[in-house]
Amino acid sequence: MKSSPFVPAARSTLSALDEPSGVSLGSLMLALSVSSWAGLAHADGALKEVKVVDKAEVVQGKDAIQTKQTTIGKGKQDIRDIPQSITVMTEKLLDDVKLDTLKDALHYTAGITFAATENGTDQDIRMRGFPVATTGDLLIDGMRDPSQYDRDTFNLDRIEVMRGSASMLFGRGSTGGVINQVTKKPLLADQSDVAATVGSRGYLRTTGDFNIRTDEDAALRMNVMMTKANNGGATVDKYGIAPTYSWGIGSRDEFTVGVSHLNVDNVPQAAIRYLNGTVPNISPGNFYGTRSDYLKGEATFAHASWTRRLDDGGELRSQVRSGVFDRSQWGTVAGFGTTNGATTTQSNLSGSTVLTRSGLAARKDRYKTTYVQSDYSNSYDAWGMKHNLLAGVDAAHEEADRFQSNGVVGTNYNKGNTSVGTPNDGRTLSASPTYRPSSNYSAKALGFYAQDLVQFAPSWKFLVGARHDNFSGDFSQLNYATGTNGAYTGTSTTRLSNSVWSYRTGLLYQPAPDQSYHISYGTSFNTSADTYQYVTAQTANTPPEKSRNFEIGAKLDWLEGKLSTRLAVFRTEKFNERTTDADFAGSAYVLSGKRHSAGLEMDVVGRITPKLEVYLSYSWIPVATIDQIGSAQANVVGSRVGLTPTQTGAAWVSYQAMPKLRIAGGLRGASVNRPLQGTSGAASTTARAPGYMVADAMVEYNFTPDVYGQINVSNITNKLYGDQLYPGFVISGAPRTALMTLGMRF
Repeated sequence: MKSSPFVPAARSTLSALDEPSGVSLGSLMLALSVSSWAGLAHADGALKEVKVVDKAEVVQGKDAIQTKQTTIGKGKQDIRDIPQSITVMTEKLLDDVKLDTLKDALHYTAGITFAATENGTDQDIRMRGFPVATTGDLLIDGMRDPSQYDRDTFNLDRIEVMRGSASMLFGRGSTGGVINQVTKKPLLADQSDVAATVGSRGYLRTTGDFNIRTDEDAALRMNVMMTKANNGGATVDKYGIAPTYSWGIGSRDEFTVGVSHLNVDNVPQAAIRYLNGTVPNISPGNFYGTRSDYLKGEATFAHASWTRRLDDGGELRSQVRSGVFDRSQWGTVAGFGTTNGATTTQSNLSGSTVLTRSGLAARKDRYKTTYVQSDYSNSYDAWGMKHNLLAGVDAAHEEADRFQSNGVVGTNYNKGNTSVGTPNDGRTLSASPTYRPSSNYSAKALGFYAQDLVQFAPSWKFLVGARHDNFSGDFSQLNYATGTNGAYTGTSTTRLSNSVWSYRTGLLYQPAPDQSYHISYGTSFNTSADTYQYVTAQTANTPPEKSRNFEIGAKLDWLEGKLSTRLAVFRTEKFNERTTDADFAGSAYVLSGKRHSAGLEMDVVGRITPKLEVYLSYSWIPVATIDQIGSAQANVVGSRVGLTPTQTGAAWVSYQAMPKLRIAGGLRGASVNRPLQGTSGAASTTARAPGYMVADAMVEYNFTPDVYGQINVSNITNKLYGDQLYPGFVISGAPRTALMTLGMRF
């Protein structure tokens, strides 16, 4: 959706108006009109009852890149009151740059990188040099978003990234930070937005956002999406639907129910081996997999929420989400053989160079999850100070069934040779993976938390919070005899139980409404179950890893609040990391590992002039070091952590050149990046991806207030760069892509 639902006649001009109260211009005018007529009496002299209902509660203008509020902290808060580094990507930025997946969007947030894996999954994220676990650090509306699936942005209002330890709010995970996907909510307006996009390599995407007001305080909103593409052999074929219904909007009791379904049937991009220790000089987008490769998945979940607004100004918000996530994947990695007896190097690489193809580890899994949480917030005065209390409880039940190839087709399966000059050669295999159960998992978690933001002086606030988590799980590993179709030999079962405290504190100095300075400290922890699969007898006997984050920062507004800047200096430490030691082999891991990262992050977001809008996100991490490790990997102490480039950043600038014409452009990139090496987490000394900078551009024209056209070109120079890194191979970033979009409102 491109324009504000509260000003249907305008696409972007009026969206610059600052509406921090959540009341739109239209609803304000309505209230004034009603007030003017409220004095008219009935014939009997009695006044008519007038009921004014605001159309919806919003976080800033819907068409603005800038926002001053967030929901990532368990309830709507001013960003200036959160003593941690926060970046928000609004729907306008997602639409402008055509960031159609979560992975695409995170390329426009600094400090985030992506790992490739042995089975080719694409949601292995790193932030500040630490893993962003899919089981704890990815959220939907403040609740966990488990599993690895192809997350699409068609039903997202914005993406919020909070860096640094946050277990006090969310429980296990969040060493480097959390990523919150905020879904679109029903609005009290009749409005539909549709868009169709066509582009390079058979790209076709259609989206619909249909909002229907069904009653005075009720509305139905349905978002739909269909995407197809043939990226030179790596295909995309997916669709999604997400209906949501709300009633009691803005009243004492507000209810929302909804369902989301996403279906994916893709051919994933093939990986390729490093050549002379770096990314091979092969055209980006070349596909060297087979037609038999696949990435299939379904994500289906239902959700419901109830917001109770109390007479004393407090609010109690309860929500539940339950879903099933299925995924299966089999990809290809291409390597370099000998061509006419000669070893391949970058200098003799040519179209005739022979490429071998082998299968990545076949993967299949199913997750079933249910999450329930209730959060209470209120403001009150006590002991001569103003308090903002936030407290809550959450519970989780998670199940996972994982499958492995039964040996007929497995890792290193030969998929036949090809050559550099014949990408997408159409090869179809006669065999494909068949699966058997490999492990299963069932776990429960319960957490309680409370925090208080105390204003103890006119310009000073102090934040203090604590949380307690109980976690228990049963893990079973199914064992088979070696060889093809090996017989089942039994099941090994392990039980894990943890009880952990997490803390968060911060001091804020706010001498003026446009200034906020903070210093903060927070903790986080990771259980052995954070990936659903690494629990063994050794890890079950090992307590959770623990981390802490120190941060000093400033959040400043300029130009009468139209431009926001955020700056933070941080140090994140994992001070008791699981590691191996010869003295404990076979019985338990030890928590003797240590690592830390330190650096600076900066955001600049908003309007410099009425026509010029800017978004900038930058991260500089000069230090990311392995400080201590077990005896088996002692030689890596002092090494840099893998997947942590020194510099990452993204910028997007748009300019309203004419009343109907807007132009925009952006840059995104990173300095030299190296994959993880072995189990230590140190950077590889033999493989690397050179630093890169990619340019994107957009032109938008409004034919009418309700019809627009948009042209996007991403990776304008067709830059070759390593996007996802693994010690043995790399997956390149997308090649130059041109897209043309036509959108309308009715």
